[in-house]
Amino acid sequence: MNSVKELLMGFCLGAANIIPGVSGGTFLLIFNIYERVFGIINCISRPLILQAADIAGQWVRHVGRNGTTRAVQNFCRQNDVAFLARLILGATIAIFALSTLIKHLLTHWFPLTYAFFFGLILVSVLIPVRLLTRFRWHLAGFACLGAVLTVMVYVQVNPYDRMKHKSDFYQAVYDRQVTESAGRTGDAAAPFVLPAAGAEYLYAALCGAVSISAMVLPGISGSLVLILMGAYYDVLSAISALPRFQLDAVFYLGCFSLGILAGGLLFARVISFVLRHYYDVTMAFLTGLMLGSLWALWPFKQVAVLATRYVRENSTVIQLENVAVYTNVNVLPAMDAQLGWAVVLFLAGCGIMYGFVRVRARNP
Repeated sequence: MNSVKELLMGFCLGAANIIPGVSGGTFLLIFNIYERVFGIINCISRPLILQAADIAGQWVRHVGRNGTTRAVQNFCRQNDVAFLARLILGATIAIFALSTLIKHLLTHWFPLTYAFFFGLILVSVLIPVRLLTRFRWHLAGFACLGAVLTVMVYVQVNPYDRMKHKSDFYQAVYDRQVTESAGRTGDAAAPFVLPAAGAEYLYAALCGAVSISAMVLPGISGSLVLILMGAYYDVLSAISALPRFQLDAVFYLGCFSLGILAGGLLFARVISFVLRHYYDVTMAFLTGLMLGSLWALWPFKQVAVLATRYVRENSTVIQLENVAVYTNVNVLPAMDAQLGWAVVLFLAGCGIMYGFVRVRARNP
């Protein structure tokens, strides 16, 4: 029964971290496992890794011996490995189950999806505010700093510019491969070769490291950080492409995962130190960051048209004509049916997050 419960907790954590506005750290608090998870992560060190490698090596060399099996069992029990593994498995299932759905919603129902996210974030601001031990006026300055930094980061990352840059890269690959294959097949849809987009993969690793630091903080969502860094849709697309085993998606997510691993090991200790010594300042800064993110999640954006976009689809690079791109420029909504549905979904997001806040309040 405990195993199923831990899998379900992991599933909730995965769902929380893939939906902007729902914090994985908040769910850790709700499930009363925040300190347990942080304790496991903080214990990971070079000696522990070497010990695990030595025990695993002995088990492989002497499969079936009671002594080696018992050593593995003792190591897992002492370091809570089974508990952490079940959380990770549940979270992974949730991420794969929801990524395609959210990508579809962002592609076809962008304003309505962002209206729902906006409601989630607006109410979730209550979480770090309620976690303050006491209010002092200088904390308002740190909240303002968080809000200003968030808006500054967001306005620097224009989705249209990122899409145009990636399209230009794929166009070069497309043109080169069409030229190379024209004499052999005459087919314009040339086989796709894994691009050497080093900067893109390095940026994926950076996004992974930064987002994992947000995922473990109460009140802040790792997906929200990915939106601010302009990588949220790219990560969703890569996850959705994994069942087709697209090499660039595998490599992209590999770099992203390495960033998560490195960031998790590093930032867990940093966050523990900061929360221990500057707790109220950290909560105030998180409050400002979330308030600033409302600017990024405003559902109504200026739309730009990319005349020709080159994208990867299955094993080829194809052309798409007149692609609408939502930029980072906010506009006022038109008075139409879409606005009415946006208000409904905004209220739904508020209601769902308020339910989480109430549950958190009953489980201090």
